[in-house]
Order: sequence, then structure tokens, then C-alpha cells
Amino acid sequence: MDVWLLFIPACLALNLTPGPDIFFVLSQALSTRRFAGFWAALGLGLSYLGHTLLAVIGLSALLMQSAMAFIVIKYLGAAYLLYLGWTCLHTAATLELLEVPSRDSRLQIFYRGLMVGLLNPKVALFFLAFLPQFVDQELGSVPVQLLILGAVFTLTATLCNGAYALLAQRLKRRLQGSKRASVIMNRLSGFIMMALGVRLIVM
Repeated sequence: MDVWLLFIPACLALNLTPGPDIFFVLSQALSTRRFAGFWAALGLGLSYLGHTLLAVIGLSALLMQSAMAFIVIKYLGAAYLLYLGWTCLHTAATLELLEVPSRDSRLQIFYRGLMVGLLNPKVALFFLAFLPQFVDQELGSVPVQLLILGAVFTLTATLCNGAYALLAQRLKRRLQGSKRASVIMNRLSGFIMMALGVRLIVM
């Protein structure tokens, strides 16, 4: 019980602090269809579960031991963010927000969130460093504890990202009637994602 009294507040503090994932959710909520931010949050959530599994089976340790593996994944993630940012800047020229009612558009947003999370090696290193701090070997299987901790972190992160998406959705509704505002939001989204890509490269 003492572990959870420390772990859950730590998760909330980390997840409520604005960072790359939150900015990505905001960018999606501002630039695409209704509830896009929630789909992006769900995609990121699935990536967190993926990193949890990597931490459990030890593959994340490869990123700490191999500088080349870290660099390759880092630049793949940066390139993907730059591509998404450029796409948003390009669509801003249409003078309207993208409102595609197809099912594929939701899946595409979900996929973006998933890839942004999976292609960020710092997330893998975070899971590898953060989760073990709350493991108690006397409480049983360490892999099972890591899975439970990772699942709880994923839940809190997804809820926090969803809350930010809701705030962005309300902002978008207020501005959606303005074509100029639509262009600004698309451009803002593009600049945010490209800035995240550059930040991933230089840090």
C-alpha cells in the first residue's frame, strides 16, 4: 500500500507536467477532426504498454548499452515528427481544419500517437529507470509488479492526456467557425510537432 501512495502521485505529477506527449496530443486536437486528441492519447497509451513490456523483458536495456541503437531510434522518431509537422503546415493552406468522417482517419491518428510514443527512446529509458524504483522483491514476481506498475502508469497518463485533449477540443470549438483561426491552428500544430522533432535531435 505504501508503494501506491508514492507511485500514483508520482505518476500524476509526471503526466500533468507539459511535455512532448502532451504537446503532441494538443497539436492533434487542434489540427484534425473531433476527438482527435483522444485517439492520439489512446495511441500514446498503447505505446506506454509497449515500453512496459520492453522494460519487463529487458530489451530496453539495449538502448542503454548500445549508443547506435539509441541514435537510430532517436532520429527515426525525430524524422516522423518532422514529417507530421510538415504535413500540418501543408494542409494549413486549405484554409480549413481537416474534417474527414471516415473510420480510417481515427485509426491514422491513433497510429500517429502509437508511433510517436514507440519511436521515442527516452520513453523506453524512462520506463526502465522509473518503474523499478517502486518494485519490492519481497512482494513477489518482479515482472508481474513491473507489468502492474506500467499498466497503472499507462492509465494515469492516458487520462491526463485525455484531459488536455478535452481542453484543446473546447478551444477548437470556439474558433472553428473562423477560417483564419483554422489556418492558425493547423500551422501551430505543425510548428509544435516540428519543434518536438528538432528538440529530439538536439537533446
